[in-house]
Formats: sequence, structure tokens, C-alpha cells
Amino acid sequence: MIKIENISKRFPDIVALDDVSLEITKNEVVCIIGPSGSGKSTILRCINGLETIDSGRISVDDEVLDFKDEDQLNKVRTKMGFVFQHFNLFPHLTVMENITLGPIEVLGKSVEEATLQGEELLARVGLLDKKDAYPNQLSGGQKQRLAIVRALNMDPQALLFDEPTSALDPEMVKEVLDVMRELAQKHLTMCIVTHEMNFAKEVASRVIFMDQGKIIEDDSPKRIFNDPKSPRLQDFLAKVL
Repeated sequence: MIKIENISKRFPDIVALDDVSLEITKNEVVCIIGPSGSGKSTILRCINGLETIDSGRISVDDEVLDFKDEDQLNKVRTKMGFVFQHFNLFPHLTVMENITLGPIEVLGKSVEEATLQGEELLARVGLLDKKDAYPNQLSGGQKQRLAIVRALNMDPQALLFDEPTSALDPEMVKEVLDVMRELAQKHLTMCIVTHEMNFAKEVASRVIFMDQGKIIEDDSPKRIFNDPKSPRLQDFLAKVL
């Protein structure tokens, strides 16, 4: 599904990714953990073409990303939903307008088709009664659930989550994680950058630990959390668990 081969990414003052390779297969739920600044979010942004890479290559469904071809990147992006930390909703559009804009404008769906599927998805996450509300009338947890529905309404083959609960108040975290648990149970391909260790233990097929732009360990949740090999991962888990 998604294949990353020896990618590196440098910013002026930091090496964000250092010769990283990773493969995510269909129906996998991969959680990426690690300290701030370790390169976790940069990987997602590169996969989605939001950041260019300095070397290596990324392919989605065997199609290699051409970072100079915006049309190709837009085509590949339709295969992957992206759920941002800070929601990135359109404040001037209603809930329903937020989730139907992409399917209508990008996928060419009819208003009726996009709306019907949108209503079904909103009902699944408990937001159907908010379909005519605006984002500023929603709580943080509701906004993030809406952002997930917006991504799902594009019929993606995979979902990328960039720390989807880190901007939420603690009491709102559970409602978002519950939606993500349901998606994992439906075997949707997901790559999740998260600080929620218990969530990663519960839903992940694999857990990847990153530090200083490198993948330090990549294994099952059981092995990562119960039998960490590297001193760096041992130290990290001792501080966050």
C-alpha cells in the first residue's frame, strides 16, 4: 500500500528524517511513537506530499510520488485521508458542507450521493444532529470527529492521523479514540502518530519508535512495550508509561 525507501528530509537547522524505510500494507494499523522532534509528523507529511523529500522515494499502490507534479500528487492524495492535529476545518462552511465539498469537487460525486454518505458517517460518530452547525459551534472532540468523517467521506484507501488528540482537552480524547478504535476494528489501513500509548497497545498491528529522524524499533505492540531492545526506547517508555 505505502512504501517508503531510504528517504531523508532536512530543514535548515535539523535533519528531520535520516535514511528512513518503512512499508505499510493493506489493513494494517501502524502507530508511530517517539519524542517531540523525532520526525514522526514529517513522515506523514511526506507520504501525503505536503513536504518534499531530499532523497529516497515514496510509493502508494506502486505509484512513485513525483513531488514536482502537483496533478499526480493531488491524484495520490485522494487515496489517503489526512486528519490533522488542529482539525483544519473550513470555518465558513457548515458541518455538512465541510464533509461534502471534497467528494463533490474532487471525486465528482453528486450532491445527493455525497450528502447521503456524509449523513451515514455523521450518524456513526454521533454528529448527525450537528450537520447544519458551523465548526465554531462544536467542541474540540466534535471538531476532530468531524475531521475524521471529512476524510472518510473521500472513500480513502488509507487514513493518516497526525497526533489527532494532542490538541484536545483530556475529557474529549476518549470520544475521538473510540471512533478510531471502530475504524481499526473495520480493518481500515491507518498510520497514526500518537502520544496515546495505551491506545497504541490496543489497536496497532505494529508500533514504530522514532528518535532523531530514525526508526529505532519496529515491532508488535507486545514486543515494543513489554520487551524494548534499545536503551533509547527503554528510557522513553520509562518516562511516558
